[in-house]
Order: sequence, then C-alpha cells, then structure tokens
Amino acid sequence: MDENIKKAEYYYKKGVGVGNKGDVEKALEYFNKAIELNPLYRDAWFNKALALRILGRYDEARECFFRGLSVEKYLMCKKQNINDEK
Repeated sequence: MDENIKKAEYYYKKGVGVGNKGDVEKALEYFNKAIELNPLYRDAWFNKALALRILGRYDEARECFFRGLSVEKYLMCKKQNINDEK
C-alpha cells in the first residue's frame, strides 16, 4: 500500500475520532490532511462536508459533498474498467 494512502487513513481516523468527541474544527484539519495525502479519499471528502455543514459553512460543505460524489463516480468507473479487462 502506498505510504500516502496509509498516512491519509491515519489522519482520516483521527478526524473521525476527534469529531465524535465534538472537536469539529480539529476534525476538519485532519480531513484536510487526509485529502492532501490522498485526493481520491471519498470518505474524507464526505466527512469534511459534514464537518463544514456542522460549522455552518454550507457552500464549502456542498462543494466537498459533490467532490466526494465525483471521486466515487471516478473510482466506480475505474473499477468497472478493470473488471472489463478481465
């Protein structure tokens, strides 16, 4: 597994943990770090959107939500292409 993907997962899990404890600002920092390391981290995009919504930053939340959907669509297409090659 790529080192950046491992690090992104670490920061994502930290974000979820602190977010569940109520520190949404810190969670947002962790989600941003996870996305920086792995821009295709769909769950990090969705959780970033949720954190932004909780903070009342609705326009940014909407952008991140749709970015997460775009990533999901891309990953599904990529998976389909791999399956088609078999």
